[in-house]
Amino acid sequence: MKIKKGLSDIRYYLSGRRPSSQVLLLSALLGLYVFIIPVLIWERASSKELSQIKAKFTEFSILSAEYRSLKEQAGSIEQKSFLTKTSGIAQALDDAFLSLGVKGKMKSIKGIGGREIKDQLNEETAEVQMEQVNMNELVNIFYKLENAPLLLSIQKVAIKKSFDKPDLLDVTMTIALFTRSADGLQ
Repeated sequence: MKIKKGLSDIRYYLSGRRPSSQVLLLSALLGLYVFIIPVLIWERASSKELSQIKAKFTEFSILSAEYRSLKEQAGSIEQKSFLTKTSGIAQALDDAFLSLGVKGKMKSIKGIGGREIKDQLNEETAEVQMEQVNMNELVNIFYKLENAPLLLSIQKVAIKKSFDKPDLLDVTMTIALFTRSADGLQ
């Protein structure tokens, strides 16, 4: 019954007669309902999309920072490979240990072998035995090998107390020298 009355009120209003305040209010509410509901739905969907985009942006910015730091590290490693030319691992280790003043404590350097890695790098490995090294000298050796202008990698370290003096150490290290192959320079 109310629906019929509402329809008759709308017909009355559209026919040009004087509309009642209820019909005007109903028309205004219907108009607002038609426009406001889609706007609210659209606003909710766009706020969800915005939060997803912000989350992706923060993830990409984190990945970008990681990429830049890894790129800088790779660049510094590549730069090391071009800085110094050596004739072999024995000469490289002699030069490193001579500057530290521990060359006299080196018992032996034995070349273990070499191999080619991915057509660009050559790896030459040696075993170094040192006797009666104190802890400070050992730390200096590790620092020097880490920051040498060569691509040196400490692969294995065995540390024992010296038999003669228990406060000193006997150290056996396996160290690899990486150099660019003649084909890898291109």
